[in-house]
Amino acid sequence: MFKDKDFVYIDYVAKVKDTGEIFDTTIEEEAKKANIYSNNVKYEPKLVILGEHSIISGLEEAIYQMNAGEEKEVEIPPEKAYGKKDPTKVRIVSLGDLKKRGVNPYPNMMVRFTDGSVATVKSVTGGRVVLDFNHPLADKTVIYKVKVVKVLQDEKDKVKAVLEKWLGKNNADKFGIELGEDKKNLKITVPKDYYKVEDFQLVIYMLARDIINYVLPESVVSFIENFQKDTFS
Repeated sequence: MFKDKDFVYIDYVAKVKDTGEIFDTTIEEEAKKANIYSNNVKYEPKLVILGEHSIISGLEEAIYQMNAGEEKEVEIPPEKAYGKKDPTKVRIVSLGDLKKRGVNPYPNMMVRFTDGSVATVKSVTGGRVVLDFNHPLADKTVIYKVKVVKVLQDEKDKVKAVLEKWLGKNNADKFGIELGEDKKNLKITVPKDYYKVEDFQLVIYMLARDIINYVLPESVVSFIENFQKDTFS
């Protein structure tokens, strides 16, 4: 059984209960079998920091009740998955307005707007387009076949996992991690490639926040930038 702030890696296959359609998975072979494989997705176990609420609530609740190496199938109702449909999120817009945005809509097309919202085109009739801003899986009961494949215990491993979460594994490997014996001071050495990265100060803030919230609540987190002659070459 797990508790808040545990670092758990899971593999899963997720499907819609009514149709059996697989809509998400961390396993490459399963994605290919279900014809949902994407070259843009990295298929590997997913990190879940319990209590962070980064996954649907029904799945997170199930993981709390599991153990390392355990596998189970979990049925999750809409209320704890992707929500019930909200009729106020179905809107009619002008076809002309969408075309001005460079969108030529057709039924079941996903449209992303500049504010980050995403809608599904339900119909295109004459000059009107019906857009549904509900999640495509709203009102659906889903089933997750989930397995706990790894649990992190060591604080440095958890810090590295946070770095990987925000930067990706290849980039995280370039950062140095030094944790004092009393675990009160954590020093993270920043590679020179990142000195000029746009918005990196915001990334540093998010890294420090997650490390303090979920790994080392009593620690001072320092990001070290070392400058030498080859830094400027």
